[in-house]
Amino acid sequence: MSQKRSRPVVTGVAAVLAAGLVAGGVALTAQRGADDPVLGADGAGVTPSATAGDGTSRDGTVTIARTGPDLPGTGVLDRCGTSARETVARYDSAALGTVVLQCGDSGQGYEHIRVRHTQDWEDVVSGHGSRDWDDAMLTAVQTALESPAAGYPQDAGDGKVCYAAPVRFDDGSRPAAEPFVRVIVSSTTDRVITAFPTSDGGC
Repeated sequence: MSQKRSRPVVTGVAAVLAAGLVAGGVALTAQRGADDPVLGADGAGVTPSATAGDGTSRDGTVTIARTGPDLPGTGVLDRCGTSARETVARYDSAALGTVVLQCGDSGQGYEHIRVRHTQDWEDVVSGHGSRDWDDAMLTAVQTALESPAAGYPQDAGDGKVCYAAPVRFDDGSRPAAEPFVRVIVSSTTDRVITAFPTSDGGC
């Protein structure tokens, strides 16, 4: 396994309703500030590959390749040293449109996940190939947002929505202790707040 990173750096809402709001032109990002990133601008982060195969799972299952590229890569993380608003990855979700994972801080984004959940993700990948914790995390976030299981996202309250999905590896095995992932997104800023493994499969 490669060296560990130490760089600082919703029951009520139906997916159909959220998709309808987007299709109907209702802005879900009304509270975005003037200094927030412009989606599609230069300096965007990586878009990780969701699986070793075609990149999607029809049932919303996250499939983590046991070998593969280092995500998000040092070039992306180096930008986190200059701004918490730098983009680590962006995702095309049916319910919310484009969602970004920013470098973030202690309360949201990559930095929050790194500080609070690195060990959780390391426990997931331990004994399952050579991927780093954030390879697994980025794969899980992409699949959960772009190919969610039926019924997601769900309302998590306070302007947040929740996605959940089962996790497996490309050899068919599953993480022993926490075989599911939960991803929380702000529906007002379209940012990933957190993503962590869990022992239960719901929100």
